[in-house]
Amino acid sequence: MANLIATDGVRLIAGTQVLLDDVSLGVLDGERIGVLGRNGGGKTSLLRVLTGDRQVDAGRVLRPAGVTIGMLAQADVLDPGTTVRQVVLGDLAEHEWAGDPRVREILTGLLGDLDANALGGLDSTVGAKSGGELRRLALAALLVRDPDLMLLDEPTNHLDVEGVAWLASYLSTRRPRPGSGLVFVTHDRWFLDAVATRTWEVTDGQVHSYDGGYAAYVLARAERARVAAVTEERRSNLLRKELAWLQRGAPARTSKPRFRIDAAEALIAGEPPPRDTVELVRFATTRLGKDVLDLVDATVRLGDRVLLDDVTWRIGPGDRFGIVGVNGAGKSTLLRALMGQVPLETGTLKTGKTVRLACLSQDLRELEQVAGRTVIDAITQVRSFTVLGGKEISASQLATRLGFTGGRQ
Repeated sequence: MANLIATDGVRLIAGTQVLLDDVSLGVLDGERIGVLGRNGGGKTSLLRVLTGDRQVDAGRVLRPAGVTIGMLAQADVLDPGTTVRQVVLGDLAEHEWAGDPRVREILTGLLGDLDANALGGLDSTVGAKSGGELRRLALAALLVRDPDLMLLDEPTNHLDVEGVAWLASYLSTRRPRPGSGLVFVTHDRWFLDAVATRTWEVTDGQVHSYDGGYAAYVLARAERARVAAVTEERRSNLLRKELAWLQRGAPARTSKPRFRIDAAEALIAGEPPPRDTVELVRFATTRLGKDVLDLVDATVRLGDRVLLDDVTWRIGPGDRFGIVGVNGAGKSTLLRALMGQVPLETGTLKTGKTVRLACLSQDLRELEQVAGRTVIDAITQVRSFTVLGGKEISASQLATRLGFTGGRQ
């Protein structure tokens, strides 16, 4: 099978961090490749290298003539004044898309029906759509275009359970055609298992390839870790012997061959680097009173839609709730109501006296307040020291624990 795209000795540097180091890989016709790796490790940069949006510092990207490439970015940036029809169908005449079973299936699967009634209709504008609805529109637009090589950066972001299931089924059973391929970044283990025929792990500037999806990746990585542990144990045992030899008296050292001294020093320097050092430890929390949040008889209306209807919900100290629902049902609106950011048409919201609220939004708009600042500056703006895992740590130590090391701080 021919490569739809390939890299040869690619090196990519961001600031002081080497994201890709002498990486050679390829995507074969018919492959569906899932990409894993820690945040900031280079997954999105790899996709942008493949599309040509990111220039490499060394090596080359081989794109055969005639192969079309399309990418779904993490953030859905759509003109709020455009209509659903313009975003998804573009300049296609109605008789073209309405008579195409493939396009009709995409519209039905992602937009609810051919007229996108679930999203307000084909002629509704995208400005008032929820994060999940915008994701469905961006996905539908790319699937309708159907490029030969499709690159998806976290496609399940903001999708509801039904949307994720439909997308996995479509990509794995109905989208494949001769001359097509798929590369997708995901943190969704089920989606990776359901779709991928191969998995790339991006770590420490390298891309390791495994056959199969997440389950196969875990088994293969466990075996690699076992082999590495055995190798390291042998190295440690030999190192102990060589250190004992090096620590003998000066006459013995001068009478020994130089190659053995060099070998011992190589063992000392050969300790493998740590991997996956990001850790999440519970932050120290202030003592909460008996009452945390009380939403009583609350109704929230958005235009003609009633998103919350006479809802009563009490949150006590220590409670942890997960919120599920179809895209556009009002999940984010409920969170905003609890934050006091959405006016209640009826009902009341009561917040405990010792409660301090914070919200992380879908589009991370909170980061706009620290745009242009370094990670350390952004953290110290809130607090220079914090208690984590029972110990007080600095802003720099906190950043390191969350994966922002060295020049990335």
